Amino acid sequence: MVFTIRFVALQLLAAFFAVQFLGLVVGSLFISAGIQTVEDPADVGNALQLLAGILITTGILLVVLYFYKGSVLLKGLEALMMFTASGLFFSLFFNELLTLGLALILVGIRFAYEPFRPFLLMFATMVVGGLLGASLDVLPVLLFVVLISAYDFAAVFLTKHMVFLAERMSEKKASMTVNFKHKKEQVMLGSGDFVVPLVLSVSLLHHFGVFVAVFAAAGAGLGLGSLLWLMERKRGYYPGLPPIIFGELLLTAVGFGIKMILSLPM
Repeated sequence: MVFTIRFVALQLLAAFFAVQFLGLVVGSLFISAGIQTVEDPADVGNALQLLAGILITTGILLVVLYFYKGSVLLKGLEALMMFTASGLFFSLFFNELLTLGLALILVGIRFAYEPFRPFLLMFATMVVGGLLGASLDVLPVLLFVVLISAYDFAAVFLTKHMVFLAERMSEKKASMTVNFKHKKEQVMLGSGDFVVPLVLSVSLLHHFGVFVAVFAAAGAGLGLGSLLWLMERKRGYYPGLPPIIFGELLLTAVGFGIKMILSLPM
């Protein structure tokens, strides 16, 4: 049993590392294209707006899951996210018609071949995280990741509404989570746990270069690894963001320190 849970945990960890490092490449594309979603990237109010948007969306989902017994609506929302993210990515390379066609094909694959779903969801998180990171300066992002980590802690351990959300959406097979299963063991991580650390590492990439960004991405993986180590010993629901962001901030500081010692350009 220990081997089984460790096997799925390592699968999830490998997927997370892939998203964080490939997401840096996606983020660099948005940076090079000069695409951003806000007028003033340095405005710390962007962090509060992002947090407010997440809280409102979560509240709506809680109401929907409490009263709505079907799954079509939720699957539709997931498909909309995949379609939008795919469209944003393909628009970097192709015209509008081809972009639309490719995005529709990916959404079709999501419903036709269920095993591809987690990989398409991870692709969507790379696009969302890369775009937000390319759009925001580091200070607003730091404020955002700290606030959303505190919220994640409260939502899992105090109010526990995030546990309810994950369980109900998983039952409907329309959850915004990446799941890895083997025999009776399962490990899952919410899409936000992929996106949020990537936002920070891409913002660092934009303003401080590849060296620090790579340390940040590695630190996020280190944080997740420590969480999975804990979960192997004590099963249950845990907030993903606090250890992920802690590890990311820790290795970001290490990266800055090494960069200063080696006198590398900022």
